[in-house]
Amino acid sequence: MRRRAISSASLLAGAALLLAGCGSSGSATSSSSPGALPQVNGAFGATPTVKLAGGTAPTQLKTKVLIKGNGPVVAKGETVVANYVGELWKNGKVFDSSFSRHQPVAFQIGTGQVIPGWDKAVVGQTAGSRILMVIPPADGYGSQGQSQAGISGTDTLVFVVDLIQAFGANASAHGTPAAPVASTLPKVSTASGRPTVTLPKTAAPTKLVAVTVVVGTGPVVKKGQQIVVQYVGMLWKNGKVFDSSWQRGQPAAFTIGVGQVIKGWDTGLLGKTVGSRVLLVLPPAQGYGSAGQTQAGITGKDTLVFAVDLLAAIG
Repeated sequence: MRRRAISSASLLAGAALLLAGCGSSGSATSSSSPGALPQVNGAFGATPTVKLAGGTAPTQLKTKVLIKGNGPVVAKGETVVANYVGELWKNGKVFDSSFSRHQPVAFQIGTGQVIPGWDKAVVGQTAGSRILMVIPPADGYGSQGQSQAGISGTDTLVFVVDLIQAFGANASAHGTPAAPVASTLPKVSTASGRPTVTLPKTAAPTKLVAVTVVVGTGPVVKKGQQIVVQYVGMLWKNGKVFDSSWQRGQPAAFTIGVGQVIKGWDTGLLGKTVGSRVLLVLPPAQGYGSAGQTQAGITGKDTLVFAVDLLAAIG
């Protein structure tokens, strides 16, 4: 499904960390008592302002709920969509901020995709919450630090995180079944949960097909948004499943309409509504082209079939 590796899922995991400017959202002082937590202002969803406490940094992970959300509790293994700002305790330098990029990130929590402090602090929180995390080196980037971001092996990190949404392994489309598709197209089940796809015994279409089989009531998907999906992908010629978020037990997340995924996804999912299940049929030009994708067993002549559940569109 993806054209290339996307680094946003491991944004906080070390080498893949993305930088977002070098300004500071606050200033450090030395007048407060050692170990005092930073002060944070701002509404959920807005860029926070952080006033660092100064003094000696805590030696243990510190977590504080600044705004309590009323969403479900985030469980280990769920895919979390979040906005955040991260800065250094010692001087308030901002080393990373999804707020500055105007692009939330999505990643699996509690499984080592992010630094240990995130895994420990986020699991058990409720969606819709803003949390403060003060993370010592052992729960951050360790003694090696993260030189690309200007983080040394002795740096304590301060994060303010807005937990926008979380999706479990069984999250699926939720909407109204649409009219049945033509008999020459694959039939996709409309019940909640993992979809079934039945292929017709006809020639594959030569043009992109993007048909909504379950109509969601959420917002329309727009170019440049971060979307969260469940999907299954198979070959038209024999029904072989070559990729499935359901089998991995983890929804996928990426930016749509900007070339992070194959052309048929970028084209076929724009304009659909969140909550929908979409049937995509991609001729080679809309998929992996004449080169195919040998690792997935896809040749340059293969037509691809996807059932895609649109769980969220953010940004």
